[in-house]
Amino acid sequence: MSDVPERRGVSDVPERRGVGEARLPISVLLLLRDEVRDVEALLPTLSFAAEVVVVWDARGDRAALETAARMGARVFERAFDGFGPQRAFALAQCTQPWVLWLDADERLTPRSLPALARAAALPAERPGIVRVRRETTFLGRTIHWCGWRDEWLPRLFTRAGARFDDAPVHERIEVTGAVIHRAPGRIELVHESYRTIDDCVAKMVRYAHANAEKSWRAGRRAGLADVIVRPPLRFLRQFVLQLGFLDGAHGFVLCAFAAAQVFLKYAELWSRSRAGRGA
Repeated sequence: MSDVPERRGVSDVPERRGVGEARLPISVLLLLRDEVRDVEALLPTLSFAAEVVVVWDARGDRAALETAARMGARVFERAFDGFGPQRAFALAQCTQPWVLWLDADERLTPRSLPALARAAALPAERPGIVRVRRETTFLGRTIHWCGWRDEWLPRLFTRAGARFDDAPVHERIEVTGAVIHRAPGRIELVHESYRTIDDCVAKMVRYAHANAEKSWRAGRRAGLADVIVRPPLRFLRQFVLQLGFLDGAHGFVLCAFAAAQVFLKYAELWSRSRAGRGA
């Protein structure tokens, strides 16, 4: 049994503001912590959905929770114990046959809505997935290379048969027996995840720690060679083999941050491994 404190529904059945009567049979699944400005910008764009389910990390800025509730989302408060478990709890609160998984810093492009409506009209009795194309910006510029080119993600799926794994970071959705539907038109997301250098540093540290924890739980250990060799290999892979140099200075800085994140991950694993041996 989880030792996470009791989960509490904060706003279960609010009125959706500015929404017409015809809504798509979609639950938008969203996690929040401190993203007040993001949720203020995102929620008005989701008026097509029958509901928006928000799970707020109790470590965060309560203004984010209050803003989401005021703007018509169904809001729940839950202590954070990893992205996988947090999204699994959010999925359990969804009521619609289709679920659209978004992050607070992602936006659907306006031209995606007709394709989204046609996708939501597909039969939901049988488990299914519709892949969504995502572009990511880095310090204000869209990245086309660096391993970020042509990301097609399983972000729209049937609630039937769906579950999230329990990974602390880079969680995955699993839909048992799913049919991979060909999207009836292009559904696109723009991901504005790295807006400032401060954002990059904060996420680098957080993800490095979470990935080290994930690897440690999986029984992986690291030596000094991992700390020395893996970061430059990551840089070479993204900047050279995955053509990051074509993204110019932004590509160089992105790949340098990626290498630094790998360094922090393996430095933590190395430290834990030494401690485990009593070194």
